[in-house]
Amino acid sequence: MNTIKRHIPLLWALLLAVGAPAYSHGQAAGDEEKETFLVVVVDSLVQGFRAWNDPEEMYQRIKMNFGKVFEEQDWPVNLKFARWSANIPEEGLQLRIWFKSLEEETIGDLVFRAWITLRENGEDKSDFGIVKVTTYPRMGRNVHDNLDEIITKAAGEVAIKLNQAQFGPN
Repeated sequence: MNTIKRHIPLLWALLLAVGAPAYSHGQAAGDEEKETFLVVVVDSLVQGFRAWNDPEEMYQRIKMNFGKVFEEQDWPVNLKFARWSANIPEEGLQLRIWFKSLEEETIGDLVFRAWITLRENGEDKSDFGIVKVTTYPRMGRNVHDNLDEIITKAAGEVAIKLNQAQFGPN
């Protein structure tokens, strides 16, 4: 029993030493040579009536849900997210998400709108226009679950457009 207790710190150190390099950056081996795909989220400065008026949380939700959907696509790029578009370098591949609104159009629905453009080296490559997604949330459902659902649906539509315009069918 004493022998096992003496070796526990050594076992922990060995596990950390072996496991740390594999998970240190959250990227698989070989990701360094992939092109960076910058996703820039720009908030609307017009606040008007919205179902959700917290721009920072909306950015975090867009980043989380678009990131999940885009990672599932297994594109040959490394994803990076940024908020706003000022001081963002123009080089490379960029997806600009101009978040417009999340609002109720009629009783019981929830509508997400964003203007989406694809840029490469500062030039517009594709204009996907306004992506509009509508859901009908259940009464009493967690508000954050509703947000995640509609943003994930919007990300799915954008992924389809990106596959057609940039990455080919997946």
